[in-house]
Amino acid sequence: MKARKLICAALSALFLWTGCAAGADEKASEASAKREEEGNLPAEQPSLEWMEDRGLELGDSAVSYPALREGILPEALRDAINARILEDGAIPEYTARISQLISGGKLRVSWRGSVLGPVFSFAVAAEGAVVTLRSSYVWTGGNIDLQDGREVSWEKLFSDPEAARERMETYLEESVAPELSAHLLSSDMTPLPERFRMTERGIVWMYPRERLSTLSDRAGDVLIPWTALREELDSSEEGLPARMGITAGLRTEEDAEKLKERAAAGEIPGIPARLGDSVQELTDRWRMLTDPDVDALGRVFALEGAEFRGVYLLTDYLSESWEESRVEGIRVEEGGVYGLIPGETAREDWLRLLGEPDHTLEMDAELAEAYRTVPGKRDYYVCGAHRLQLQADGTGTLVSVTLSE
Repeated sequence: MKARKLICAALSALFLWTGCAAGADEKASEASAKREEEGNLPAEQPSLEWMEDRGLELGDSAVSYPALREGILPEALRDAINARILEDGAIPEYTARISQLISGGKLRVSWRGSVLGPVFSFAVAAEGAVVTLRSSYVWTGGNIDLQDGREVSWEKLFSDPEAARERMETYLEESVAPELSAHLLSSDMTPLPERFRMTERGIVWMYPRERLSTLSDRAGDVLIPWTALREELDSSEEGLPARMGITAGLRTEEDAEKLKERAAAGEIPGIPARLGDSVQELTDRWRMLTDPDVDALGRVFALEGAEFRGVYLLTDYLSESWEESRVEGIRVEEGGVYGLIPGETAREDWLRLLGEPDHTLEMDAELAEAYRTVPGKRDYYVCGAHRLQLQADGTGTLVSVTLSE
């Protein structure tokens, strides 16, 4: 009983410190005025490193959530942003809930996020005894302008929001539903759900479990690539897409240099897996969409989750067991990556900007079958300790982008 009182006291202190995350809009208004007095965002580009992980762990339950670090933005603005994170992520409710599960039940709350220009976009996933002891899975999250602490609505991304809504719902029905239907327990993708988040690759819609649930019985989420929404995105220089950097592509030599820098770092923007990561840890967290396939070099993994749509993880094929395997390659076949667009970008365009490849492999029908691709040319570019592989089909159009060791 004494321990329980201490826990409740700690939770009460947390709620008092956050003001129960109430009045985020009022705090944002105050912070915006204060920001005008103290100056705008720091000169350095906002990044996910601005955020720190906070949380609470009690017994088998844990709540993890993001918070803006101290010393980066003016105090009033930082407090407004952190208050909105707590409110949009339902963090006070989850921390209160785990105090009720000491005697039984488990709740695990985790988060993921992206910083696009001045916008912090995040999702909070609650899995387990969210409301009752019966296991559930719930999405919360939000999109926050770091310049003033205000909420960012998806409508601000588009010059014609209604046309954009129609485009996204058509895309979900015609492109996503037929592809994912065999991998879902339920799939009611339209109309658009209430919650969304954004990544460098596209907008992610997060569904209630009763509308969209995966084979692992989790609430589903679906990514719509920015490349599929180009006609509807606000193309003005002062528009939100330009501020977020999502309208950029592989157009200049500077873009090509940035591409090589990201490839050398072993990462693909918007994909939460890196070269060298543990395959076992990734499959534990994200679950497998299908059983592993194989190609000429090893196993090919497809995982659940919006970030992994059209993405495949490549690893070794040294034994029947893969518990000790590491990610040796990441292949992307859908959506823009590094400014390259599978199904659209022409080989002559990347040759013009990236230069002649370090090596080119001619893929005939037999070799293409072994590599689970199509006949054509595969260009290899050395980027630091990694290789960037650009696969073109017989017409010279990009089929896939692969980053490998």
